[in-house]
Amino acid sequence: MSRLADLERRGVLAGMGLGALVSLTPRALAGGVRVRTDVAPVVTGSGYVAGYWRGGVDIWKGIPYAASIAGEGRFMPPRPREPWDGVRRALNYGPVCPVGPVPPVDLSANEWPFLLANGPFTAPSEDCLRINIWSPSERETGSLPVMVWLHADGFGGGSSQKYLASDGENLARSQGVVVVSLNHRVGPLGFLNLARDPSHHFAAAANVGMLDIVHALQWVRDNIAGFGGDPGNVTVFGQSGGGFKISTLLAMPGAQGLFHRAIVQSGARLALHEPAASSRLAEAVIESARVAGPGELQSVPVDDFLVAAQKASAALAPPGGARPDPLDWAPPPHWFEPTAQTQAIPHQPFSRAALKEARQVPVICGTVRDEASPSVNRPEMEDLSFDEAVSHLSADLKGAAAPALRAARSEFPGATPTDLLSIVSSYRFRLQAVIACDRMARAGWPVWNYVFDWSSPLFEGRARAYHTSDVAFVFANTDLLDRQTGGGAEARALASRMSSIWAAFAKSGTPNAGPGVEVHWPRYDTDARPALVFDDDLHVARRRDAGWLEAVRQ
Repeated sequence: MSRLADLERRGVLAGMGLGALVSLTPRALAGGVRVRTDVAPVVTGSGYVAGYWRGGVDIWKGIPYAASIAGEGRFMPPRPREPWDGVRRALNYGPVCPVGPVPPVDLSANEWPFLLANGPFTAPSEDCLRINIWSPSERETGSLPVMVWLHADGFGGGSSQKYLASDGENLARSQGVVVVSLNHRVGPLGFLNLARDPSHHFAAAANVGMLDIVHALQWVRDNIAGFGGDPGNVTVFGQSGGGFKISTLLAMPGAQGLFHRAIVQSGARLALHEPAASSRLAEAVIESARVAGPGELQSVPVDDFLVAAQKASAALAPPGGARPDPLDWAPPPHWFEPTAQTQAIPHQPFSRAALKEARQVPVICGTVRDEASPSVNRPEMEDLSFDEAVSHLSADLKGAAAPALRAARSEFPGATPTDLLSIVSSYRFRLQAVIACDRMARAGWPVWNYVFDWSSPLFEGRARAYHTSDVAFVFANTDLLDRQTGGGAEARALASRMSSIWAAFAKSGTPNAGPGVEVHWPRYDTDARPALVFDDDLHVARRRDAGWLEAVRQ
């Protein structure tokens, strides 16, 4: 007897009002209403889960994909979740990884918080390894492409639900794909290099946050067919910190074969910690926590541990917030990030060795034009002179600031000095993306580059095409995120094109296979460096940003 039949026989489903619904489709249940909760449960490796139906999409939130990482699970690789009895409701997002005290946001300068549009709040807990799924109701088992979203906020924070833009409902509904997002360990709980432990008990601790993601992808492989997804057609995509994680996954032997395409949005990452740097940070945390060694950290209350970690990080921060050389891609010594040259991550992302040893997958890798518009919250910076723009940029680029701005002015002749400052200030994101594309292309990987140029009309256009602004377009959420986009027809039209291109790539491995591309998007090569420019009109630019990027690299 199947487990579902057994649950029905024992009255478990009937007690939930679900016994008569096992063989019915959500559309048959829906009638004229928009939301229903009486949908059939789905089996996973740990038990049955029941979500809800909304406008043609089945939704499950907060499903545990691994055990709690509290106590003896802290700093250890993820473990399978123990089975539960009956049917577990999966209606709300799960807990987020604890990161410690967070400074209050100054809402008196409130344009950025308005634009970023946070999603629902959920409490932190070490039982945070949770997964969310959106799937079209009209589907066949194991038939649809799967798109797994990895969240932003670097390696140090964030969650799948922090930003409203990445809600997967509209993407699933409009493009016929299964959308997945997840929470994993971040910050000191995810990336504390305790490998000096002589028993090697904590040998994996430096990268458990990434091992959580690998475990989640294994969960997707083993369970997603029941939610309509094809485990043999999985795309990972992510923005900012999500792109950092995908860059890292591409260098992880344990992740090979668990995904088949990758999209890196404003998150190409060329370097992680070396063991010496992350070990020094871990030693500082042990000293700050006043324990004898790594083993005792597991029993320290999580809030106390995180406070100790914050103090250790602050003590190692460069004085005055000094910035590294523009071309030094290594993370600062006080950041909690993954460690390369380890068993889980043998090589740095996009290194020749990593690309040679990895299984090739098609990759889209790009950026937005203005990763950090300087005049949001500061309208007075909209009227800078060219020399004032040079002065602002010199803190980072020193003598390269003026040549880079002049080169950008040649490429964007109608741009104001503030426009140019905004464009060139994105050099870290844009340059790493170009270098990553160059390296992948030389290694024979199929890769496509893009730049998102669409400027938000809000705040007199001062936001420009800012960091994270492309996410709402990818998820077809420009109306939901009208406080980012204005919710107008132009934004809606571009969202339709961009989400269909991302979905076409997920379905076929090429972004040219579906509707929405009015021009052919060429594969990237190191000579022409073609980039698809996303704006009200789509067009291909060759050697986009080459002049000012070369000036930065001098």
